[in-house]
Amino acid sequence: MKKPVIKKLFVILCLPLVLAACASSSAVKKSAAEIDYAEAKKLLAKGSYSAVNLQLETFGSKHPYSQYTIQAELLRIFAAYKGGEYILSETLSKEFVRRHPHHPDVDYAQYMLGMSHYRESSPPEKDQSQSLAAIDSFKVLLNKYPKSAYARNGARHLQRLYNNLAKHELDVGKFYFVRHHYVAAANRFQVVLEKYQTTPAIEEALYYLAASYAKLGVMDEAYNSALLLKHNYPRSEWSRKAARFL
Repeated sequence: MKKPVIKKLFVILCLPLVLAACASSSAVKKSAAEIDYAEAKKLLAKGSYSAVNLQLETFGSKHPYSQYTIQAELLRIFAAYKGGEYILSETLSKEFVRRHPHHPDVDYAQYMLGMSHYRESSPPEKDQSQSLAAIDSFKVLLNKYPKSAYARNGARHLQRLYNNLAKHELDVGKFYFVRHHYVAAANRFQVVLEKYQTTPAIEEALYYLAASYAKLGVMDEAYNSALLLKHNYPRSEWSRKAARFL
């Protein structure tokens, strides 16, 4: 009769030990994630950006339910960017935005996506595909997160990109102009007028647009372009040059 009582007592005594073991195991897992994350931050402070990426590459699979998992994703984006691995930071940022569209720091990932493209962009005389991608990313940032702490920087970079694209169109237009391809030149100058009115290239583009129309014998359009230039930029050297079309 005593054996069942002893057996029951044994189970009761062992139960706290089992629960303690489970709690200890859980604590170890959480501690491991915290340790890995802290190590990555130490490497970041040393400027070992590639090492940070290696440290965090498998963080999500090792600690899928850790409170540090999403922070590790953001830290890895930053480390890739600081290390000049812009394709990686672009990929990581895009993935973060896709997987965490409602996270409080999604605006940061969107900003870093734009910055990654921005750093990959080329001078005005070269291919502008990365500039266009950066513009799209910054426009999403400003439209979806206008109150973001990164919105002001995004807007500043956006204007620089517009300046580059306007200069690119202007340079291509002048290339056609000096080779007497006036229709193709006018089309490029018109793009500057329609899309990049806030850029420094607008004055010169208006002058060459007027000159292109004049070369084509379309004097009304040459007059209108020169008049627009004079009205908006009366002190510009390009306005003085365009006076001959008025």
